[in-house]
Amino acid sequence: MQPQTKFILLTQAASHDELATLDRPNVERKMVIGPVAANSARPRLKQLASRVGPHIPGRVRRVVSRIGYRLNARLKRRGAGAILRTLGVDLLFCPFTAPTYFEPGIPTVCTIYDLQYKTYPEFFAPEDVAHRAQTFIDASKRATALAAISDYSRQSAIEHGELDPSRIRTIYLRMARRIAPNTDQSTQVLDRLGLTAHRYLVYPANFWKHKNHEMLLTALGIAVNKGLASNIKLVCTGAPGARQEWLMNAARDMNLHDRIVFPGYLPNSELATLISHCRGVVFPSLYEGFGLPVIEAMTAGVPVACSNTTSLPEVAADAAILFDPRVPDQIADAMLALVNDEALRTRLAEAGRNRADEFADSQRMANEYWELFQHAIAGSRDENLITGVAVDGWVGDRLKIQVAPLQETGSLEIELMAPDWVPQRSISIQVLRDGKADGAPIKLKRAATRIVSLPMSQSGGYCELQFSPTFVPARCGFGDDQRELSAMLKRCSILAGNSIRIQLYPEKTSA
Repeated sequence: MQPQTKFILLTQAASHDELATLDRPNVERKMVIGPVAANSARPRLKQLASRVGPHIPGRVRRVVSRIGYRLNARLKRRGAGAILRTLGVDLLFCPFTAPTYFEPGIPTVCTIYDLQYKTYPEFFAPEDVAHRAQTFIDASKRATALAAISDYSRQSAIEHGELDPSRIRTIYLRMARRIAPNTDQSTQVLDRLGLTAHRYLVYPANFWKHKNHEMLLTALGIAVNKGLASNIKLVCTGAPGARQEWLMNAARDMNLHDRIVFPGYLPNSELATLISHCRGVVFPSLYEGFGLPVIEAMTAGVPVACSNTTSLPEVAADAAILFDPRVPDQIADAMLALVNDEALRTRLAEAGRNRADEFADSQRMANEYWELFQHAIAGSRDENLITGVAVDGWVGDRLKIQVAPLQETGSLEIELMAPDWVPQRSISIQVLRDGKADGAPIKLKRAATRIVSLPMSQSGGYCELQFSPTFVPARCGFGDDQRELSAMLKRCSILAGNSIRIQLYPEKTSA
């Protein structure tokens, strides 16, 4: 997308060679953490913590963990120094949240996935809670801008981090086809596991406590008692370990061992085969920042039943059976419906494919991150910035505008136009300031022009225009343009006092 921009990947020895697949003329890897020697400080500290930690009270463990977090970050940075300034970078992106290599004065963007430790601290060791909390605190304090993977995660971050809503945006994981099945895929994995196509349900999740496997096993027992066909099995994927062993023993104690298959970890190709040939996917997780497996199942045309909590209703919408994951009877009824209700299965499969299309455009996700990077850089320099408009003037589902501080109060004028051939009769435009709706939606009719005027204070600010509905020209018989479009931007100007007019679009220079 940006061949003129240089990307430097800060790596550690454990992943440096694996990331060679990302090498490009404008992409390079720089190892900042070398191989971990057995006698170095970091492994010695970890060994000490594992031996001493269980014998320390929880509150003390949290304090010690926060100190350990800081020490670990310093050890990671040791030898790196002011690496960002040395490399002359314009922005630091932290896709794993922690801004370990943050340097004052350099714009920083961090991604927030979830704050599960806030909702379910009992699922984590005290030191893990402290580590996650400190990571979030550092990201909230140091990042110029933040990305959240769902509106639910964004709102959680705003509430728990007391964030200014304008500092954090939702950028969905538009990776629906990450493990999409191939038409010529082998079904050997089914033979190996003793499964018959379309005669099993799948729960694709690791065995962390929030995945709620205990309640799923209880629900399976209820479904069996309610008449679940004897040849229908439940497959629970996930890496082997103590939790898997515990659940396998529980299944035996419940006399369900012949109905549940634990295949262990499966590579993506085999997981795709398993999902695409199943009767349905059941997903009773208590907490998700996004819930990618739900969308991946929908991509394969598989009907889905999932929890009605956290981000899952937002992601699944009306394309899944929703149930309370704390009520096993509801989970059991959903499993029976996935197996027996053919009309419902057909509707869910079709709705699921359409819903998955909303999360399949990875190019759009990349564009949204690139816009956020530009916003962070411009914000750190107090620059005017407009993003979300293409070079030909078309706008997608949102237009974002940042106004630098003004010498006096002024206004922002945005002129929009809907051509006479667009499929929608009118377009709704919602203005947001600091992430909150500013007034009622504005209507832009087909074949009409509308000027939106927004007052601006001397401190400037950030605003966003959200457009609905959108359309894809190629799907409406208007050529081969695959972009998601709404309206055309004719002009965007900043007016300050009686004499100053700054053209953000189509020109970016002062007049």
